[in-house]
Amino acid sequence: MPTGEVCAAAARIVHDVTENGRSLEAATTAHLPKGDDRRRSETREIAWGAVRWWFRYDKVLSSKLHRPLRRRDRILQSLLICGLYQLDHLREPDYAVTSGTVDAASLLGAGRAKGLINAVLRARLRDGEPEPNDEETALATPGWLLELIRDTWPHDWRNILASFNHKPPMTLRVNPLKQSRDEYLQVLQDRGIKASACNASPWGVTLEAPVNVDELVGFRDGTVSVQDAAAQMTPLVCAPPNGARVLDACAAPGGKTTHLLEHFRHIGSLVALDLPDRCGTIEDNLSRLGLNAKVLAADLLDVDTWWDGVPFDLILLDAPCSGTGVIRRHPDIRHHRRPADIAHYAAQQKRMVHQLWELLAPKGEMVYVTCSILMQENDGPVRDLCTRCDDAQLHHTALPGAIKTDYGVQLLPNPTQDGLYYASLKKV
Repeated sequence: MPTGEVCAAAARIVHDVTENGRSLEAATTAHLPKGDDRRRSETREIAWGAVRWWFRYDKVLSSKLHRPLRRRDRILQSLLICGLYQLDHLREPDYAVTSGTVDAASLLGAGRAKGLINAVLRARLRDGEPEPNDEETALATPGWLLELIRDTWPHDWRNILASFNHKPPMTLRVNPLKQSRDEYLQVLQDRGIKASACNASPWGVTLEAPVNVDELVGFRDGTVSVQDAAAQMTPLVCAPPNGARVLDACAAPGGKTTHLLEHFRHIGSLVALDLPDRCGTIEDNLSRLGLNAKVLAADLLDVDTWWDGVPFDLILLDAPCSGTGVIRRHPDIRHHRRPADIAHYAAQQKRMVHQLWELLAPKGEMVYVTCSILMQENDGPVRDLCTRCDDAQLHHTALPGAIKTDYGVQLLPNPTQDGLYYASLKKV
C-alpha cells in the first residue's frame, strides 16, 4: 500500500517535472526513496502515471477546489494529482490511498493542508470520476499539441493520442551474432517468461510483462538489447557497400550503432558521434555487445573539430526532435514542449542535414530518422535538402506497417511500437 513516504516522493518527482522543467528520468533519480524495491516501484508507478495523466486530473482537481492553489503551494497540486491518479489506476483500497496522500502532506511541509487533501479525495470518491467535457481533458494532451497532431494526421489522431496514455511494452532486439530469435524465444519459454516475436522487426521480441534489465536473460552477455520495435527498422533502410565507412551521427545511447554492426558484418569502419556528456552510453553498449566503433565526442555542426576529411559511404542521422512519436515512453514531453519548439527543431535539423551532406561520398547514402510524427520535422528537412542540392536523389523505401509520405515513411505510435520517421537519400 502507498505510504506517506511513497506519496511524498512521487509528489516531489511530479512537482520537479511540472514546475521546474526537469526531465522525468532525472527527477525520478533525484527523488526515488532509498530502501526496498517495492517502495521504489510504487513511487515510480504513481509519479509516472500522474505525469502521464496530468492534463486530465488537473482539470478534475480544479473542479474540486474553491479557489486555485497559491504558487508556493503547488507541491500540493502535484500531491493531489498523484492521489487522484491512484484512485483510478491502482488496485489499492480507497482508504489507503487517502491515508497515504494525507500523511504525505506533513513530509512535504504542508501539514496544515491535511483537511483540504482529505476533503478533495473524499469528494472525488463520493462524486465519481467526471465525464471529460473536452478532448484535451479526455486525452490528457495540451490543446496546441492536440490540434497539431489532428491537423497532421486527421484520420489517426485519436489513436495516436490514446496510445500516449498507455505504458509501452518492453521490446528486445536479439543479437544474431549470438543467437537466433527463435532460439531466444525458446530460452524465455523454458524460464517461464511469456514473450512473442514482433511482426515488424525480424529481430524483435516483446515481453508480456517488463522485467528488470539486470535480471534479463541474455542482456549482460550481449545476446539481447532493449530497443523499441520501430527503432529496430534502421538496417531495413540502410544499404552500405562492402568496406563502407559509416557515420552514426547523434548516436547515443548506441542502439542503432550496435544494430548496424550486428547486421552488416561487411562494414569497414563505423564512427559514432555525439555530444561529450552522451558518449558514455554508446561505449557501454559497444562493450556489452563486444562490438567495435570509433566513438567521437563532439558537436555535429562543428565539423572542423572532429572530421578527418575522408567522406562517408553511409551517414545515419537520428536527428534531435520534438519526440512526439515517443510520448508514451517519455510522458514529460507533453509538459516540456512548446509550440515554438517545433520550428526550432526543424531549423536545427535542416542545418544538420546540409552539414552532413557535404561529408557524404559520391554514390553514398544518407538515412534520416526522427522520433517525431510531425511533417515539419520529417519531410520538411528532407524536402529542403532535395530542393537545394542537385546531387540529392530521394531513395524510396518501404517498411512494414509504415505510411508513405512525400519523402519518406512514417511509423505511427501504436500498442506495439513508437512513432518513427525514416527517409533515404542517395548522392548522385
